[in-house]
Amino acid sequence: MIDIIVEYPFMLFKRKAIGRAPSSWAELTEKQFIAISRIIHGSDPDYKFLSILTGINKDLLRKLSSYELLKLSESIDFIGKAGSFYSNFIIGELPWSAKRCIAPKPKMEGITFAQFIFLDAYYNDWIAFQQETALNKFVTSLYLHNNEKFSSEIIESRLELIERIDIDIRKAIAFNYSLIIIWLQKAYPLIFRESEESENTPTQEKTPTKSVWLSIYESIVGDDLINRDKYAELPLHTVLRHMTKKYKENARK
Repeated sequence: MIDIIVEYPFMLFKRKAIGRAPSSWAELTEKQFIAISRIIHGSDPDYKFLSILTGINKDLLRKLSSYELLKLSESIDFIGKAGSFYSNFIIGELPWSAKRCIAPKPKMEGITFAQFIFLDAYYNDWIAFQQETALNKFVTSLYLHNNEKFSSEIIESRLELIERIDIDIRKAIAFNYSLIIIWLQKAYPLIFRESEESENTPTQEKTPTKSVWLSIYESIVGDDLINRDKYAELPLHTVLRHMTKKYKENARK
């Protein structure tokens, strides 16, 4: 965390407003992360955004000079860095229902390959077409009850509940996933294609399309149709490590 001190005149004296700003994704609260997502999507004025991030009253921030605002923005420059990534979901659970729907564990641990195929496809549909239905299905595919096994039936059964969640929260979850995709690209560079344009924002990073992931799944299953469901339930990282191993073996031939 970075200490922020703003001095301002008060009658014949000077007063100080003291706040704290995050210096990395790991230090963000859910409220701060949603504020970042809002400004990325063009929803918030800068002063409200900076107030949420620093804890300093937005009316006081409006009185700062352009230079002071620049220096303040520089203290949270991790947000706009090209290639910025984070491997955790900051919004830990969805704000509805008596039975909690929680985010995947850090680094996508516990995600099955089948679940990943679905959620990644819906995410890419959301990015490509900005249709709220795709966003809702993405969130539904991602957040499950504790120890709940993923199935495609869950998606349709919970859509109505997902639609009630603030759109800014749903968009923030998608933005968070874009940071995780970049982390996956760095963890498995042979499988995930890095964006050729380093200046691209996280939401513009390229990932394999749904058809590619399904083709990969079919190649792993092969003729072993009896155990098809077992392959779908393999942990995501098991599949990605297997793919990396095969890629390297083929490259040596």
